[in-house]
Amino acid sequence: MLDVLAGLPEAAQSARWGLSEAARRTPVALALAVLSALVLALTPAAQVQAVAWLIRDAETFSTAAVPLVLLILLVGTGQVLATVDMFTRQRAGIRLQRTLQDSLVHSLARMSPEDMADSSVSADVQVGRDSLQDLGRLPWSVISSLASLVTFVALFVSVWFIAPRAAIVIVLSLLPSVVLFSWAQTRQTKAFGAVGGHLRRTTYLIEQLAQQRSGTEIATFGSGGRLARQITQSQRRADQLLDRLLAQLIHGFLGGGVVGAALLGIALSMIVFSGAGGAGIAAGVLGVLAGIEATRGAGFAIGEVLSATPRVKIFRRVTSSADRPVDAAIVGRVESLEARNVSVRYPGAKAPSLESATIAVRRGEAIALVGANGAGKTTLVRALLGIVATAGGEVLLDGRLASDLALSARLAHFGLMTQEFGRYELSIRDAVTLGTPDGVEVTEEDIWRALAVARMDKFVRNLDEGLDTQIGEQFGGIGLSGGQWQRIALARIAVRGAGVWILDEPTSAVDAEAERDIFQELLQSRRDRITIVVSHRAWTLRGMDRIYVIDNARIVQCGTYEDLVTREGRFRELFSDQ
Repeated sequence: MLDVLAGLPEAAQSARWGLSEAARRTPVALALAVLSALVLALTPAAQVQAVAWLIRDAETFSTAAVPLVLLILLVGTGQVLATVDMFTRQRAGIRLQRTLQDSLVHSLARMSPEDMADSSVSADVQVGRDSLQDLGRLPWSVISSLASLVTFVALFVSVWFIAPRAAIVIVLSLLPSVVLFSWAQTRQTKAFGAVGGHLRRTTYLIEQLAQQRSGTEIATFGSGGRLARQITQSQRRADQLLDRLLAQLIHGFLGGGVVGAALLGIALSMIVFSGAGGAGIAAGVLGVLAGIEATRGAGFAIGEVLSATPRVKIFRRVTSSADRPVDAAIVGRVESLEARNVSVRYPGAKAPSLESATIAVRRGEAIALVGANGAGKTTLVRALLGIVATAGGEVLLDGRLASDLALSARLAHFGLMTQEFGRYELSIRDAVTLGTPDGVEVTEEDIWRALAVARMDKFVRNLDEGLDTQIGEQFGGIGLSGGQWQRIALARIAVRGAGVWILDEPTSAVDAEAERDIFQELLQSRRDRITIVVSHRAWTLRGMDRIYVIDNARIVQCGTYEDLVTREGRFRELFSDQ
């Protein structure tokens, strides 16, 4: 009860937001829902008056005809309108859910890499995705809650004229049901967070067994039983949480039901012994029963509004980025890129992840960043891009401080391919053009040139549907090897055409022959751009203009391959066996 009352102020804000969104996105459906809810809310009270009228004037057909017809109309209208209202709300909820999803995905499309890499933002996005259906129902839950209030008031007035004290007790008898349903909804919402986590893990594990690629690998290992046991354990944890929740609800509703039934019995007794006569007694009893039926879902509706409040806050926080401007103009010519004494210290880290790093590269040059895992290579790349805060130093693009640019404008200078490249199961055309932002026109010729850079063009030309071939087996497309997926990712960078290419292990998954061809193409075409490669393979470094060796967050060596391999130092230690 206290939880319900404490959440009312914020619930009111959520209710206002839900109604305003429905008014903006589905105004006709909202108007129809309000009208039908008002009619349905007043129907029980009208039925009470019609019954009282009918019994009082039932002596002859002529006097009973009008109240009888009115009662039939009220009963029939209530049944028909309730059904129509249910389907109307479902349709409107689906439409509202779709428009809210549009807002969410457009907000995600405008987020910066820094935001997307933030774990708290990622958690908010997941909640926003999971809440779309609930938020689509929110306005209609608000309307149901308000309609129940109208029903309470109308019934109270109707029964008051029959038995005033009974009217008060009737309202009190209905309150336990409303409060219990609201309490149950909030309890379920809290529990379903943990339950949902176990169920998502169960779903994930089942998919690993069922999907072709992972399922085949697991079958060759003969380890399906291990996953099956994990699936059973995860499902059992979810079931245990649900079982405890349902036990609490059973006990709560037993207690509330006893209280409500006792109050209802008192109210009915008051009506019977009120001296209101047969008409009054019949109408009063009908009022009680009709009120119970009309307000059966009121508690759930109020509970849904209360439980939606934190989700509304998170959804609005995520979609607040929708107005963030995006600069779609790719900068295809960059003359120089410099990092001067750049340092990075991540929050909570005892030591810097990058310290006083200085590099310089001009258009037409290809440089490499090498070092052991965790040495600071990725941090330097992130600092160049501007997606990590620097503790010192500066990055310059064509002699201008990169920090003076908006992040979107800064990123427009770069094409980045990471080791964790995306495997987008789309058509080849769509998977490649994802390298360019909205508003940039990409011709078929551009796509073929990009595929040629990645040495993927011959493979695609031999496919029956060419660029329109669906890739990835999840949606019935062709299966690709790890190397082919990597070449598609490289083609995305090529079609982007930015002035600076940063390639983190761009050929780690391809065969040696394809790797030589790709690097040969990269080095031959480097005159038109700045190329930065992160690599652990010695022979790929031979054609680089300079190699920067990073160790323990510092650049400790710089030179050509021939120079570094003949000198004592960290580079020679790393690559002496290759």
